[in-house]
Formats: sequence, C-alpha cells, structure tokens
Amino acid sequence: MSQELWKSYFETGLESAKAGLVETSVDYFEWAVKIKPDNPEIYYNLGVSFMTLGKMNDAIDSFTQSINFDRDNSDAYANRAICHAYIGNESKCDQDIKIAVRKGAIESGIREAVRVTKDKRKKEKKKKN
Repeated sequence: MSQELWKSYFETGLESAKAGLVETSVDYFEWAVKIKPDNPEIYYNLGVSFMTLGKMNDAIDSFTQSINFDRDNSDAYANRAICHAYIGNESKCDQDIKIAVRKGAIESGIREAVRVTKDKRKKEKKKKN
C-alpha cells in the first residue's frame, strides 16, 4: 500500500509542477518523502520546486538530501550551485560546480545559469532599495 501511495504522491507532484502548480507539487513531494525517505529522486524534485518558488535554503537542503542518497547526480550539484549563487555563497557555488562537472555536467551551461541567477538577484536588490 505505502509503495503505491508514495509513487502516487510523487507522480502527482510531477504533474502539479508541470502544470505550474509548484506550491502544490511541494506538498505532494513532501508527502511522498515521508513515506519513502530514502528516495533521492523525490528530494531532487522537491529541491527543484523550492528553487522555482525562490526558497533557496529549502532547495539547498533538498538537493543535499538527494546527493546524500545519490552522489552521482550532477543535476543536484548543479542546481545546488545555482542556489548557492543566489544567496551569495560563492565558495559553495564554485565547489558544487566543480563536482557537477566531474559527474558529467556541462560547465558552460552551469556557469551561464549562475550568471543569470546573480544578475536576477542584483536586479531584485536594486528594486528593494
């Protein structure tokens, strides 16, 4: 029963995210991970949802959990690097980029995403001031 339930929650989370219902996807991923707490794919998708919502610290935590269960997920390292860039943690950003590249990610793509993220953050700070 719980095997089917976590999968149902996970799949509904994916469908919610695809439909733009990102906050709803977070709920479903969180329910799925309570049932299946050792699944890196759930944590990864939870991280992507948090990242989309701008909740970078929550995203970092989720990507870290995903990495703890799957150390070869270059996308988790790359996305965590982007989150670190957004919150201004350059050293952790650079560290994650290096690991992601070693795991197979394309460095130029990550660096471009980091650059865009930093530019977005600067514009948001200027609007607040």
